[in-house]
Amino acid sequence: MRFSLRKKIITIACGAAIIPIVAMLILTHLLESSLSESVASEIHTLITSHVSQVTSDLYDECRTSNDSLMRETKRASMSLQSMLDDSGDIRLLEKESTWTIVNPLIKDKIISVPVLMIGDYSLTFDKRKNESLPFLAESSEISGAYCTVYQRLNQTGDMLVVDTTTEAGKENMVIGEIYYSLNDQGQRESVIDEILAGQTVSRHCEDSDGIKFIVYSPFKDKSGNIVGMLSVQMHDDISDNMHRSVLKTSINKSGFVWILGAKGQNKGKYILSRFSSAEEQVQAKKGTYDTALIDQLISKAVKAGEGKLLTEEYLWKLAPDDTGRMKLSVYTYFAPWEWIIGSGVYLDEYNGIRDRLTGTVEKLSHWLGLTGVILLVLTIVISTTVSGLIANPIIHMVDIAKLIANGDIFGARRSIETLEKICPNAGNAAQNADRQDSLDETGQLYLAFRNMVESLGSLVGQVQRSGIQVTTSSTEITASARQLDITFNQQASATTQISATSLEISANSGELAGTMGEVNASASKMAMLAQEGQDGIKTMIRVMDDLSVSTSSITDKLAGINERANSIEGIVGTITKVADRTNLLSLNAAIEAEKAGKFGQGFSVVAGEIRRLADQTSVAALEIETTIENMRVAVDSGVVEMDRFAEDVRCGAGKAARIGKKLEGIMVGVKDLNPRIELVNDGMSAQAEGAEQISEAMGQLSDTATHTAESLKEFNRAASQLNEAVQGLRDEVSRFRVSE
Repeated sequence: MRFSLRKKIITIACGAAIIPIVAMLILTHLLESSLSESVASEIHTLITSHVSQVTSDLYDECRTSNDSLMRETKRASMSLQSMLDDSGDIRLLEKESTWTIVNPLIKDKIISVPVLMIGDYSLTFDKRKNESLPFLAESSEISGAYCTVYQRLNQTGDMLVVDTTTEAGKENMVIGEIYYSLNDQGQRESVIDEILAGQTVSRHCEDSDGIKFIVYSPFKDKSGNIVGMLSVQMHDDISDNMHRSVLKTSINKSGFVWILGAKGQNKGKYILSRFSSAEEQVQAKKGTYDTALIDQLISKAVKAGEGKLLTEEYLWKLAPDDTGRMKLSVYTYFAPWEWIIGSGVYLDEYNGIRDRLTGTVEKLSHWLGLTGVILLVLTIVISTTVSGLIANPIIHMVDIAKLIANGDIFGARRSIETLEKICPNAGNAAQNADRQDSLDETGQLYLAFRNMVESLGSLVGQVQRSGIQVTTSSTEITASARQLDITFNQQASATTQISATSLEISANSGELAGTMGEVNASASKMAMLAQEGQDGIKTMIRVMDDLSVSTSSITDKLAGINERANSIEGIVGTITKVADRTNLLSLNAAIEAEKAGKFGQGFSVVAGEIRRLADQTSVAALEIETTIENMRVAVDSGVVEMDRFAEDVRCGAGKAARIGKKLEGIMVGVKDLNPRIELVNDGMSAQAEGAEQISEAMGQLSDTATHTAESLKEFNRAASQLNEAVQGLRDEVSRFRVSE
């Protein structure tokens, strides 16, 4: 299955749109659980931090309240002690008064004790039950504290309340109540021991809510005996304020602040708490809750030390809910009041926040999916349109390229013309060909493709025409080369004949020179014979006969040499004509090679070489012709001389009979003959040298002919290769159709 360019563009565009959405969905899915855990952890941290802050604030408030309470109580105690000192002497009368004991340890509730006097005021039951001492009431009014006067009853230190400004109830000491020196466990009260030791004592009361702070101070009579003690405590508005503060403090929907007693009779009990109903408050007061958990919290807080915040998660149950709810509490120990201060929230109340946050991520996933679908649809629509704008011109150009590959350039041109009419991009590109910078890549590609088709058509047409011309020129060059080959074969044959003739002339000249030597020798003998006298006449006649025969032979040979020279002159003329024809053919070959361009460069070199050889042939032929002319002149001169010598010999033979008588004339004739013979001998030598020069020239001409023949073979081979190359080029180019 072919995956087209348009499908690739659509696939890439869809992939580019889908991959980010899929990646975001995957990341959202992967991060959803992590985010849920992170949100839960962060919410838990925030809850813990918030609850810890509430607990810490409540602890700081308690610490501040306690410091203020202790400071005010001690100030009130000092004020009361000062007023007591200003009220007068303290003494015990022998007179006794009767008191009704509020908290007797025995059945008898009536006791009699000495009357205690402070200044002018006596502390008896009858006087004090309705009205407090003036300085006591004044001190209580000024400081806002409850003031109480205790009278010592015995040596053990039991103290009887003889006057007080406290209100009845609220677990306060009242007139007639005894502060025993032994507690319920039979142990000594540390307060009584320190008072009897003359020390001022401050204590947080273990009764009620533990907030009550009391300062005890002893007072003495004139003798220095401790006869009683004073106690000062602030009003209970601090406890009320603390309770209001606790009620105002809220954490989320149902979270609240709670305070438990850590020691004494309040241990494990709610001292202060914020409940949604009175029934739950009563239930908490009654202790109908998980006492083991409460004891565990108290133990951890006390062990950790004052002010150390602890965190605890636990299942908390209150009637009528039997399943319970997970609760987170942060608590700490406040030692002065022996409180466990804590605040707690139900964790399930924050699940909504976590669900809303994680729900946002789920909505984001849904929106991402919907957005991905929308983007995919838009991407498909847009990519389909854009891919058509990109792929359609390329598809048309692919079809055109196929036509070009099949050699149909004319069809490619017609397709381009049709494409400009049916394709908007192609038409726009054709109209804006002079402004290519404003075109997109497909438009520029189309213009480049169109220009390529035009250039290719022009190139193929030119190649076809040039192929025809090169083929014609190659044929002509081949024909010329063949004609040159025939001519040079003829020239080689003629050169061979000339060389043979030159050799023969050289041989004849040698023989003639030998004959002339013999003649010279004969002449010398004849001179000697002439000197010997007349007896040598017969011999002279015989010699003259021989000389006549030799002269005839020389004349015949000179005539033959003349004929051969004429023959050589004709051959030289033929060589000259061949050289001229060769020069003309090489010129034609050079012209044809120039027409063939780079394909005829090899022929141009061969033609130049042939022309050079033709020129050398012409020069050698000219030299041969000059030499032959000189030789013919020398031969003609020799013939004339030989004719004259023959005539003389004939005359000498005719007059041989008279020689005897005219010996002296013969001697003169012999003397005249010697120079002539030498002249003939010189001519023969010149003739021999000319023959040798002709032979050498023929050798050079033969070498030139051989080189020319080899060059012609190379020329023929190059012409054949050129013809084959041109034929192959024409075969390849013939596949292309550039016109109808």
